[in-house]
Amino acid sequence: MSGDRTSGSDGPGAETPDGTEPTDPAEASKDGSDGPATHGRDGPSATGPEEARAAAGGPDAAASDSSRRAERTVAAARTAANELAAWDPDDAAALVRSVGERLADGETISRLARSAANETGRGHPGTKAEKVATEIDAARRSVRDAPTAGVVDRDGAAGTVTVAGPLGVVGAAVPATHPVVVPAVLSLYGLAARNAVVLAPSPSAVETCDAVVETVSRALADAGAPTDAVSMLPAPPSKPETDALFERADFVVAAGSETTVAAGQRCGTPNVAASADGVVAVADGSVPAPAVAARVAVGATYDFGAHPAGDAAVVTVSPAVDPLCAALEDEGGYVLDAAERDRLRALLGDSEGDESEARAAGSDPRGKSPRRLAAALGLPNAARQTSFLIVTPDSADDPLATLPGIPAIAVHGRDGFDAALGLAADLGSPHAAAVHTTQQRRARRAAARLAPGRLVVNQPGIAATGARSNGFEAAPVLGGGAAEGSQLCGGLTPARLARTTTVAATSVVDGASHRNGAGDTLRGP
Repeated sequence: MSGDRTSGSDGPGAETPDGTEPTDPAEASKDGSDGPATHGRDGPSATGPEEARAAAGGPDAAASDSSRRAERTVAAARTAANELAAWDPDDAAALVRSVGERLADGETISRLARSAANETGRGHPGTKAEKVATEIDAARRSVRDAPTAGVVDRDGAAGTVTVAGPLGVVGAAVPATHPVVVPAVLSLYGLAARNAVVLAPSPSAVETCDAVVETVSRALADAGAPTDAVSMLPAPPSKPETDALFERADFVVAAGSETTVAAGQRCGTPNVAASADGVVAVADGSVPAPAVAARVAVGATYDFGAHPAGDAAVVTVSPAVDPLCAALEDEGGYVLDAAERDRLRALLGDSEGDESEARAAGSDPRGKSPRRLAAALGLPNAARQTSFLIVTPDSADDPLATLPGIPAIAVHGRDGFDAALGLAADLGSPHAAAVHTTQQRRARRAAARLAPGRLVVNQPGIAATGARSNGFEAAPVLGGGAAEGSQLCGGLTPARLARTTTVAATSVVDGASHRNGAGDTLRGP
């Protein structure tokens, strides 16, 4: 992922090439113009006989039916996984290259990005296409450079050989924040390790996820691979069905809402769980305010703020607050006054709770353009041309202390770098963090105090997901380890979806062969 600011991506007038905004999902046509009709690899999404019987039988019957549908999907995926496990590593690598080429096709990316923006109501189709292309390109580099099948390491001095094999079936939730990147990248990473992947999309990402699955399936068929190697739970999605997938898969990727993360953590299956919280950055005042502002603005506006690794807050030393706010204004930001902050609190409060209900009520501001956000807040006309909002919260307990999911940044000031680090640790999620400093020792202190899965120095928060400039492998999901209740600390990379076996042979002559039970035969007493 590039850390460069996307031209025109989050500013006014960028909603569509003709200056209008993306079609509202509530008004968008569902005739399949932005992707294939949703069928979840199991037929059309219209309610069938089983669903009708489940509805008539009440919640228990519905849950039972969800479990059966998930069981059938996982069973088909397991058959595909068993077939892939027998593939030669070179053939598997060729398959991944073929799938990657299909996903990276420009027309395909445009279609998927348009579907994502229209269906989820988040982000802008044009800039989504650019960002999807960047992340798929980074993922293709990662699978090319990270061996995940066959012999992956040799240590001649130690006499060891490490062999990688598949985990089996990977079950993954697809959040509305990343309806293209997560299924596309997980498909590449899963196939690289010769796994099958079953996707469980958010209710507001079903059609887009299905379009990704269809794209991958065509590539699998062309390569002679089992098409069930990448599949999706039958539509319509449900929490019981996702729970059933998590319980039956061999490995789970649970990214997105608190409900999804909790389901992944309680399912009993080895899993990586990651929240959708944004990144909190720390600035010690040694980097010029314009440089800090330019980087923070990239993270705050990336995909209209809907990126889970986008900058949601920045904590700096008190003397640097005013210069930083001024520099952020120069980057296109608008500073809210006290009354406007009150209206933002009310707007964010209205959007809490069930995501689908908030979207239906039109109160969900996540991923909306800054123009729509300004209109919803009743900001003056001058503010309608802003690229993002700047908020100075009243306290660390303020609901506006961090602003993930929207094109906005919260700015805090503290007396001294240590106090700034302390507040950042309290506010931020452990999956990723950013620090802006010219002193290496302060970067190390930030790493020790914040203890994030990934820390970027003098970069936008989104660079934590992987950038050409920082050496991180592309990661569709970031985890904060034990501090976040996740079995992932850092980024989900291709190697994480492979199991490894290290084989050791005797490499030195036993120096105590006279001992009872010692020597090459390993005899007991």
